[in-house]
Amino acid sequence: MDDSIIMNNNNDDDDDNNTIEHSDEIVSDIISLIHSTTHSSYVICSQLSSKLISYLSQIHMNDNQWHDLEKAVERFDQSIDHPDLRRFRQLIETISICSNDCEERNYTLGRDANTLFESICQLQELLQSHVNLHCTLLSKLIEQQDIQLRLIDVMNLTGMNVGNQIHGILCDIVHLLCQINRTFSVTNVIDHPIVSNCIRIIQTSINSICSTEIFSGDNAKPTVIFALRLLTDLLLTNESFPVHVYGQLSNCVFLKSIFDLIENSGEDNELILTAVKFILSFNLRFDYPHENPIMLTLLAVNEQISCRELIERLILLFNRSVDPIECKTTNSIIKFFSDLFGDQATTSDALLYNSDRSLIVEIISRELSDRSITDEATTTYLSLLELILRSQSITSETCTRIDELQTSFRAHLYAENCLKQNRFIINEILRQHCWLSTNDMPFYL
Repeated sequence: MDDSIIMNNNNDDDDDNNTIEHSDEIVSDIISLIHSTTHSSYVICSQLSSKLISYLSQIHMNDNQWHDLEKAVERFDQSIDHPDLRRFRQLIETISICSNDCEERNYTLGRDANTLFESICQLQELLQSHVNLHCTLLSKLIEQQDIQLRLIDVMNLTGMNVGNQIHGILCDIVHLLCQINRTFSVTNVIDHPIVSNCIRIIQTSINSICSTEIFSGDNAKPTVIFALRLLTDLLLTNESFPVHVYGQLSNCVFLKSIFDLIENSGEDNELILTAVKFILSFNLRFDYPHENPIMLTLLAVNEQISCRELIERLILLFNRSVDPIECKTTNSIIKFFSDLFGDQATTSDALLYNSDRSLIVEIISRELSDRSITDEATTTYLSLLELILRSQSITSETCTRIDELQTSFRAHLYAENCLKQNRFIINEILRQHCWLSTNDMPFYL
C-alpha cells in the first residue's frame, strides 16, 4: 500500500479524534454553565443543552448576529415587561386578595386555602431564584407604593389563621424581599406587626412539640428557621424596634425557648446555627453586660438549662475564626465571650468550665501569634484576654500557653509599629498579672 495513503488515513483519524474531543469539551462547558446558574441536576442540564444545540443547529448565524443576540438578552433582562416582573405582580395581587378576604371574614380561608398556598409557594420560589442569582430586577419594583401596599397585605397574613406552614413560608418571603431590596426591612418591615408575629410563631412552634421529640413534625422546623432568619435580618439593620417588640424580644421566656431549642435539637446543624445566629445578632445590640437580657437570661436559667451546646458551638466557631454574622465592625463571637466575662465574671463562672476558659485562651494565643502586629483585629483578642485574666479564672498554674503569650507580648512591645491600644492593653495585663512578664519585656513604652 502507498505510504502516502496510510499517512493521510492517520491524519484523518487524528482530525476525527480532535473534533470529537473538542465537541465533548464544548458540551461539557455548556452543561456546567447551565448547572452553575440553575443548580439543577446534570440530567436536566444535559437535556436543556441538547435542546439548545438542536435549536441553534436549525438556524444559520453569522458573527455579527451572535453579537446582536447578546444585546437582545440584555434588552430582555432590562424590559419593564419582563415575565418575572409580571409574575411577581400577579402573585402578590392574588395573595393580597386572599389576605383581605380572610381578614374580612375573620376565619380560616376554606376554599381559598389552596390558591393561597400555591401562590405563596410560587412567590417563594421566584424570589429564591433571584436571590440565588444575585439578581436585582425586582428591587425597583419593590419600592413602588402600590407594590408595597400589596406586600403589607402579604405580611398581614402572618397574624391570621392560615396555618403554621404558611406562616413559615411568609417569613421566608419577607426575608428574601429584604435580601433583594436592602431598604425594604427598614421602610416596611421593622415597624410592621410581622415582627411580633414572628416571635409568637417561634414560641408556638417550639411549645407545640414535645421536648423529647423536638422538631419531629414536618412543618415546625422550617417555620422556626424562616422566622428566626427574618428576625436576624431585622436585628442586623441596627434600626430601633417599637418598644413593645423590644420587650417581646428581651422577654426571658422567649429567650429561654431559644436556648431550649439550641440544646434540644440533636444533630440538626441548620436549626442550631440559625438559632445561634439570632442570639449573636441580638447580643450585638447591647453595650453593657449587666443590661443585656441575653446574659441575664443565661444566668437566670442556668440551673434549668446547661447551655453546653451553645457554648461548644461558639468555641468551635471561635477556633475556626468563623463569625456567622459577618458583621463588618464587630466580631459577634468575641463580643459574646466578652459579655460573658464582662459582668464581673458572674455569667462566665456559671456557664463555662475551666477547660472552656483554657481553650479560649489557647485560641487567643494562636491568633496573636498568627496575625500581623498591625492587624487591628488583634485588639479585640487582647481585650478579651484581659477580661478573662481579670476574672482570675486563669492563673500561672492553669495557663498552658504562658510561653506563647510572652512571645507575642514581647513582639508587640518591641515593634515600632505596634498599635497604641494594643501596647496599652498588654502593659495593663503585665501590670496586673506579673507571672506573664519577663525581665526583657519593655514596660510602658
